[in-house]
Amino acid sequence: MSVKDNSNVQAAGNLAAEVGNTIADRNGTHGDPVENHDHIADLWNAYLGVREGSRPDNNVLNRPLRGDEVADMMILLKLSRKHVGGMDLDHYRDSIGYAAIASLYVPEGRDNAAEARTEGGTNPAYEEARYKEEAE
Repeated sequence: MSVKDNSNVQAAGNLAAEVGNTIADRNGTHGDPVENHDHIADLWNAYLGVREGSRPDNNVLNRPLRGDEVADMMILLKLSRKHVGGMDLDHYRDSIGYAAIASLYVPEGRDNAAEARTEGGTNPAYEEARYKEEAE
């Protein structure tokens, strides 16, 4: 099969549209995806014992997880399931969904990864907005 094959392109487009519909449907049962991933980050941080400003040896980030990182880690979970459990369209469907959720964290007007990242691998515009919001 060739990527240039129109049926493949159509199938990929159909999958993306299906995932978009699923995200919209899940909003009713799972809540807002950004709020949900921020909450998951809070729960994971509590479970891991990560606190703002803490520097435990096992906390390589030296800061709490963010919601966008939760979405990234869920993509890794789906890739692991594919690796261990085999090919299943659901793994790709869910990965697309998590990538779409992660994209909600990209500051408006920032669609260039090189612009959005610093040497430390964080998004400074996101960090500034998030912690300013929390301080208020």
